[in-house]
Amino acid sequence: MGDSSRNQDRPSPGKAPATGAEPAEAKVGAPRKPSIVVSEDPPNIEEQDPPLDAATDSEDIDGEDDDDYDDGTDGYSAESVTVRSSIWEHEYEGGRRYHHYRHGRYPLPNDDIEQEREYMKHVIHMQLTGGKLFNAPIAPNPQRILDLCTGTGLWPIEGKPPCVQTPSSGEVFEHASNANAGRTVAKMFPSAEIIGLDLSPIQPLMVPPNVRFLIDDVEDEWMDRGGYDMIHLRHSCIYLKDVDKLIANCYAHLKEGGWLEITDYCGYIRCDDGTMPEDHPPAQVAMLMHRALRGYGMNVYVINELHDKYKAAGFKNIQCRVTKTPIGAWPRDPGQREIGILFRDIIHELVGALAAKPLRTLGWDDTELEVYLAAARRGLWDRKVHCYANFISWWAQK
Repeated sequence: MGDSSRNQDRPSPGKAPATGAEPAEAKVGAPRKPSIVVSEDPPNIEEQDPPLDAATDSEDIDGEDDDDYDDGTDGYSAESVTVRSSIWEHEYEGGRRYHHYRHGRYPLPNDDIEQEREYMKHVIHMQLTGGKLFNAPIAPNPQRILDLCTGTGLWPIEGKPPCVQTPSSGEVFEHASNANAGRTVAKMFPSAEIIGLDLSPIQPLMVPPNVRFLIDDVEDEWMDRGGYDMIHLRHSCIYLKDVDKLIANCYAHLKEGGWLEITDYCGYIRCDDGTMPEDHPPAQVAMLMHRALRGYGMNVYVINELHDKYKAAGFKNIQCRVTKTPIGAWPRDPGQREIGILFRDIIHELVGALAAKPLRTLGWDDTELEVYLAAARRGLWDRKVHCYANFISWWAQK
């Protein structure tokens, strides 16, 4: 930490580094803590939200105790199959469960812990969007809708989650009321055929009659007939190896006037008020995640780059929405505080998922890695650090 030459290369807390420079490898030195140098600079896009308002130390937050940390038939690719076929097998590594089909393609688990984390992400999505499942102004009676990387099928069949209990504090948050309460994509468009694709057979068996789930790799060549009114991808963009190819496939398989919508978080932790120190462990782990996933051919900042990718594929009417998502219980506004607590728990569980597999590729000793990640988990509970991540949605029309 005393090396002045390394300090000169560090980005300011909460501010994305300048783009255009040659990516620098993050280095690990004694005591095995990573440099803050970002492996690849996240491009900036205009932020539409004002700075979030943080609660002061003197304010009494009722009920807040979160300062205490507690340790098929329509073939897509040539190999696609329906969840009714015989690919229910899973792989197990390091005590976590992973998909069997195309094993290793997706670096995170698919077990119950990860599914609960995905559910909390769905809850936050609905909170941040006021209950809107999508932004694209699709036609009133779409006939075909495709949900890529559908996971457990929350987007097409779950809709508004009634409430969620945080794993760390046990608090139960009810979802804010909104005009779309109780609505799902399947119910909104009963005449539409809705298809969900994923590598893991973790979708429910009992589904609405207009919904089907298929097991497939969305980055394979698409053999399906297309003609979609909308194609949707959520919370998976950063785990794709060739986003340009996927967007081109979406364009080819949309009907004229159809919409593509992609939503994800930028994997760069930001801060507006200078309260995040340069060595903030959660921010450093986010950069380690970028470095580890880069070894898989993935880019955790790619959600910032979709305007040019949409344009290159031929899309028009390209639109973007950026929403700041607080990390932790620091916001003054009660609604933002609930989001921050949920997002903190999501990242807490993500650290565990990363430690189980992707971060092992960086060559750290297991004990040293666990000690360092424990510090990162504790750092998530520091309400003096007012950090956040950008939640970004892009939608465009063919």
